[in-house]
Amino acid sequence: MDNIKIIPQQNGDVSLRMQSKDTTFIEKLKANGQKIKANFNTTEAGFFQCRTANDCILNARTQPIPKKLFQSLIFENELTILVADTGVGKSIFAVQIANEISKTEKVLYLDLELSDKQFQGRYSENYENEFVFSFNFYRVVFKRRFELPSGISYEDYFIDSLKQLIADTSAKVVIIDNMTRLITGDTDQAKTAKPLMDALNDLKFDCNLSMLLLEHTKKVDTSRPIQLNDLQGSKMKANFADAVFTIGRSAKDKNIRYVKQLKVRSCETEFDSENVITYEVVKENSFLGFRFVEYGNEADHLQQPSENDKAARIDNVKELHRQGKTQRQIATELGISLGAVNKYLKK
Repeated sequence: MDNIKIIPQQNGDVSLRMQSKDTTFIEKLKANGQKIKANFNTTEAGFFQCRTANDCILNARTQPIPKKLFQSLIFENELTILVADTGVGKSIFAVQIANEISKTEKVLYLDLELSDKQFQGRYSENYENEFVFSFNFYRVVFKRRFELPSGISYEDYFIDSLKQLIADTSAKVVIIDNMTRLITGDTDQAKTAKPLMDALNDLKFDCNLSMLLLEHTKKVDTSRPIQLNDLQGSKMKANFADAVFTIGRSAKDKNIRYVKQLKVRSCETEFDSENVITYEVVKENSFLGFRFVEYGNEADHLQQPSENDKAARIDNVKELHRQGKTQRQIATELGISLGAVNKYLKK
């Protein structure tokens, strides 16, 4: 106990008893009079469960340290969103991620986009010499015809069917391509997005899953960096996700893409706008995928607008404003920032 120090708090007269840095967390708690026990003192009230911050850390100490499943883009037991424009290669990259993870984990890939023949064509040489995937890679498609059981919604039947597949395959990684096929309603609306994300998060916790969801961006200005606000529809989706990353087209070449993290919880942001991952889309050995090129700056991949482009954009903003649209509506429609709309209207 000789190494206990009294450190005054900055905002009061109460002193906080602290120990030297080489003392363990448990020893510090004991020295400060906290009892260490398996069942924490918990207060529950409606939605909420309340414990001391130290009890939260004690509980976390019993859980495994988050494991990277694919670089620092996807962590174990997290819900991650991959957001990108149509045709940029979300599915190509997602299959590559699934194939890599399936070397050590069972993966369910819900391919709600391609037919079996289209999938074969993508992973073969003119429908011959097909690529051989890991036997841990399970591809899931919709039945050609199915009827909803009486008294159950499309969304609930989707989740129930997925639960059954998870139980039957013992898969711990689920990739859904893409979110617009999950529900009958408009996923852009907050009132629709929230129940969807609640259901997926419940599934993640109940089944101890790692999940990757593919989603579209809204229309974006290719001359500016991709932002979290570019996630199509309600930003509520991003709020429910543990991580979000994106794929951008490069102005350098039609086959060049870059990958950038937009939201990270389990580590420091590794691939930000100053350190994007640059890939080339290639087919090698019957596998269509992203081949690593280098790390670089997002600005190097952005399209540089000409003076004519800028003038046309200003004209578009003013025309939409004359039509009675709000600045926020104009920003969304043209894929530019709210500040840019305000600036253009003053010209």
